[in-house]
Amino acid sequence: MKTTFNILARRFLGFFGLIILLFISPAMAQNGVSLSANVLSGVSEGISTFVSDVVQLPADGKSVVILTATILSKEGEALPNKEVIVSSNRGDVDTVLCYSGSTLTNSHKTVTDGEGKARCAASSEVPGNATFTAIAEGITLDDKPTVTFTPLPFLTNLTIKVNLPGGGKLTILEPVTPKPSKPANERLVNTDVELQIPFWVVVVIILFFLTEPILIILVLRLSRKVRRGFEAEKMALAKEQELLAKIYLLESQVVQTASDIEREVRQIESPASPQTIPVPPPLPQSPDPGQNPPTQ
Repeated sequence: MKTTFNILARRFLGFFGLIILLFISPAMAQNGVSLSANVLSGVSEGISTFVSDVVQLPADGKSVVILTATILSKEGEALPNKEVIVSSNRGDVDTVLCYSGSTLTNSHKTVTDGEGKARCAASSEVPGNATFTAIAEGITLDDKPTVTFTPLPFLTNLTIKVNLPGGGKLTILEPVTPKPSKPANERLVNTDVELQIPFWVVVVIILFFLTEPILIILVLRLSRKVRRGFEAEKMALAKEQELLAKIYLLESQVVQTASDIEREVRQIESPASPQTIPVPPPLPQSPDPGQNPPTQ
């Protein structure tokens, strides 16, 4: 019962207000009075999209990623003329500039076109991951694209300078890529690498390169001498081995000869075998003339 009463009351108030508006509006128009009303934006943070055209690019301050926000209502309809603000979670380290039509402005704010689209360009000189956020009419979109800014090669940011004796500096090497969009003193993070070399080091390097041919010739001659020494030592070793072989052969022959001589000497010096020689009978002894014969 109470619900029905509330519905009837709302309809009555709406009908009564419409009648008042119909009768009062012409009179106010004649008197130059205008009416204004606050209308909700109708931006849908979930249906609206916010995307990037690339997910990775070099952190050179020149390469840009295009961020496109498409602002839609809860019914999926495009919402034109809606203010969009684009920012990075890394703050001023990343540069965000938005388009107004086809013109790139110096602001990170823009309004949607007839298709409900808003485009911005982002760049950075600091490597790392950056997450971008789009806010349309005070409503933060759910989509938050993340872009990776990759570090540049070492030689890309390397500058080599020589400290001259007079106090000046001589630049030997500079980056060949385009210079960053901001001077070093205006950047939040300076990724440039400057190498300063003392003058005497440069003189030593120059002398080394000038004397390099002479050093190469000396090294070649020394290597030849060393190689010849090795070859001579090898030949001497071979001759020594050959001589040792001959000496060993002679020693063997001498030992064999001495052994043969010793054997022959033993044969000569050995006693002959004993033989039986007949012994003759004893001869009769003749009587002594001065001795008397024996008496019988």
